[in-house]
Amino acid sequence: MKSKNQYLYFIGAGLGYFFILKPILEKLGILKSSQEIKQENIIDKYTSDTIKKIQPSKPLGEFQIIADQIYANLRYSAIDDNKENATLQLTRVKNDGDVAVLIKLFGKRQEYLFGIPSGSKQDLQQFVTSNLSKNQIAAINNNYFRKNIKYRF
Repeated sequence: MKSKNQYLYFIGAGLGYFFILKPILEKLGILKSSQEIKQENIIDKYTSDTIKKIQPSKPLGEFQIIADQIYANLRYSAIDDNKENATLQLTRVKNDGDVAVLIKLFGKRQEYLFGIPSGSKQDLQQFVTSNLSKNQIAAINNNYFRKNIKYRF
């Protein structure tokens, strides 16, 4: 009888984790969802494959400065944002290798709302699409089109 109760506790705990605790942890950004893990793998494959095929036009240190500048311009949700400078920094790339390096060096970073972390960490694509207007994104994508860069936001 005791072992039957233990099995019921284990089953209840497992169901509680998968149906209650896990979704809450994913919403809070503490635990990654399977979709986030799949997206990260796709991004990692894209960046590594592109960097192997196309040499970046600048040293890695310069791209790190660009990534840090974009983050500094967009990290506070609508307060003290410098969206024009972020747009300018995003257009400094010259080829697909540059974009891949920029994505890789940006990594995942935290956005803040009134100095308090807001949501889970975001990659460059998420930061750009959630912080810049459609017109700014269109201007960046148009710049990439003119430079024959395949990547689009």
